Amino acid sequence: MIRYQQEYSTSGSGLGCQISAYVLMMSLAADTDFNWSISSKDFNLLRNTFSGLSLVVDDSEQEYNDLELDDEVGYAQIKDSVKDKTRLFVYPTPANIASEHTDNIVESLQFRQDIVDKCRAFRDQFDGEVIAMHIRRGDFLELASGMFVCGNDYYTAALNELPNDIPVLIFTNDKDSVIADNQLIASNPSRFTFITDLYNDNEFINCDVGQELDSLIDNDGKYTQFNYMNGLTRMAHNELKEFARDTNGYTLDQLKTTIKELSTQLHPTYRQKIKSKSYNASYDLCLMSMCDYVIMANSTFSLWGATLGNPKKVIYPMYWMQGHPEHPEQGSALIKTDLGEFNQTASLAGSFITDKFIPLENPDPRSFEVVS
Repeated sequence: MIRYQQEYSTSGSGLGCQISAYVLMMSLAADTDFNWSISSKDFNLLRNTFSGLSLVVDDSEQEYNDLELDDEVGYAQIKDSVKDKTRLFVYPTPANIASEHTDNIVESLQFRQDIVDKCRAFRDQFDGEVIAMHIRRGDFLELASGMFVCGNDYYTAALNELPNDIPVLIFTNDKDSVIADNQLIASNPSRFTFITDLYNDNEFINCDVGQELDSLIDNDGKYTQFNYMNGLTRMAHNELKEFARDTNGYTLDQLKTTIKELSTQLHPTYRQKIKSKSYNASYDLCLMSMCDYVIMANSTFSLWGATLGNPKKVIYPMYWMQGHPEHPEQGSALIKTDLGEFNQTASLAGSFITDKFIPLENPDPRSFEVVS
């Protein structure tokens, strides 16, 4: 038995990462004949997005030997390093998960039927072809993320590569700021549809507690681990922090009471959403896979959206990672504008890129900001 240890961060541990880790571990199981397991707290998004997964959930106190590998090692080195009773710590990337088993594993991934039905009903509202456009902002805007940010110039150029008279569905983890970015859709606002909450037929639910909970789940895997109860606990903790400053802290009973109070403020639709373990990311990815064209961000989420579907054309950014700065306190002065003619994405995700994929430069708009 081998074990995958999911690690959580403010970014990079969501559904795209979990699919990648699943593909990696299924390949290792095929090549080594070891069964593999996870803890019950892990792969929460994955388990509630797809049906029929080959997963062993094991919370027993088995002893494992920890193996931590750099994410730049390839699949072959990971395979050769894994032994029985290994607990594997490695961040899955398009470069290190690719094996001869990848295609078969990907073909086995089937979205939950209720997710498919909801997404298909929404997709069928549009006559003809549609474009999926993924905008990754939020955590990527932080210098410490080490990622390029795709600006409006990239998305405008990408749209120019595709039919100019068909609807565009915008998928994003940073809904409020992207929706408020009028420059992005200024040319033809009626063409664009922001995907907000497909569980509620793409309408915001009028519930402040629920919307804050959704935002936490979508953007804060480090603390919520993509679990609704953990999200409510985090919200209760945040509410009690001010109280704790004036006292010696708060008690467990006070935390439980606050969680209960927050729960009673949830709209009935949110309560049903939580009960059915339905997540925005699951619906977004499923609908993205139903689109005829995909404009990717430098994100495994949109890479999987393109891979799990059958798009006619995929536009992708050439520059993926900035690298982690040694002195982030110096701010945007350390941000690279571009990587010239180097197609970094192709070097990382070459096994996923077909002749349908078209690369575009994506200079980082933060590099043009004036630093005081």
